[in-house]
Amino acid sequence: GDPLAPPPALGTPLVDASDGTVRALLPAGRDAAPQPGWTLGVSAPAGPDALAAADAQAARALRRAEAAHTGLARHRPGGLDALVDPAEADAHARALLGPLLDSPALVETLRVWLSLHGGWDRTAAALGVHRNTVRQRVARCAALLDADLEDAQTRMELWFALSRVGDDA
Repeated sequence: GDPLAPPPALGTPLVDASDGTVRALLPAGRDAAPQPGWTLGVSAPAGPDALAAADAQAARALRRAEAAHTGLARHRPGGLDALVDPAEADAHARALLGPLLDSPALVETLRVWLSLHGGWDRTAAALGVHRNTVRQRVARCAALLDADLEDAQTRMELWFALSRVGDDA
């Protein structure tokens, strides 16, 4: 079948796969469940006037699911996202991560490494690279960002920033 066709269990004909990412609109009251072979990011329920915000929520949830290697992640209302103006958060994230944004490999390595709590071997396995490659990339991130990646506050701020930048970073 079509590799971009949504799983039948989602039960909706409202699908957009125009950019290589499948977006499916589910009717009110229908909840998404994990689907074998799929990684899903789910937004909060939204009306027609809030579809752009729902798309952004689902994209962030999808990035969390991919980084954590889980089949489904849902938008979490509240948290830091609710406390910060989205435009300000995006600007801060781009400024903080600026030195990395021209290197998708560094951004993805840092995202996966942080999601796996700094585990070298697990990050290497998740990325399909050697653990020394992970160590080199993380060291390069630390140098470019002039950041102590052993500091919990630094890791939290970087994780928040990474949640604000897309996969195009």
